[in-house]
Amino acid sequence: MDRKRAKALIDLFRMLTMFVALYFVFTLRLHFYYTLAAIIIPNALAQILIVALPKRKQSKKKTAPKKAGKKKPTAKSSKVPTTRLLPDKQILKMPLEKMSGSEFERLCYMYYKAKGYRPKETGKGADGGVDLLIYQREHKTYEAVQIKHYINSGRQITVEPIRMLHAAKQNKGCQLARFITTTTYTKDAMLQADQFYIETHGIEWVRRKIDTWRKEQAKRIS
Repeated sequence: MDRKRAKALIDLFRMLTMFVALYFVFTLRLHFYYTLAAIIIPNALAQILIVALPKRKQSKKKTAPKKAGKKKPTAKSSKVPTTRLLPDKQILKMPLEKMSGSEFERLCYMYYKAKGYRPKETGKGADGGVDLLIYQREHKTYEAVQIKHYINSGRQITVEPIRMLHAAKQNKGCQLARFITTTTYTKDAMLQADQFYIETHGIEWVRRKIDTWRKEQAKRIS
């Protein structure tokens, strides 16, 4: 029997025995001590029964101990510092994925120099949206070049950098401009570049032209 239910029954039994005992005491006009005994004895018996009842054991759910999972070692960030600039020979031996932004710009400079474009670096810092100036012999004028190294970043060149290059080429006194990147362009960026007569080169062109040339040079100096 449930302990709670048993206690309720005992309380009922106690009330009944007290009622019966008091009835006989007052009916038979017994002494005061008998009246007191009639009250105490049923209560004492009820208390003894309550104590004697076995307590119901609460079943505790055994929870399996958590296995200490092995912490995966946190990989150190392999992000290349944007402004790092190694010597030219090291850059030529380095894959595009390992280059910093400054090193890729230097690679473009070396490529255009080898091709006879007489490139000029605009200097580090505030370049005004132009990283290189290359001489176009056909038009006898310099062309403004903007370079963005976003390889494997998931980023694309949007309209804004194209507009910035358009403004920057005019500030540099250039009529021509081109954009070189190790990623791709959004559709809107390509349309904007066409409107501004800006030549665009993406990762496929970089692989085919600049990176192929880099590998050939790396073999010669190894």
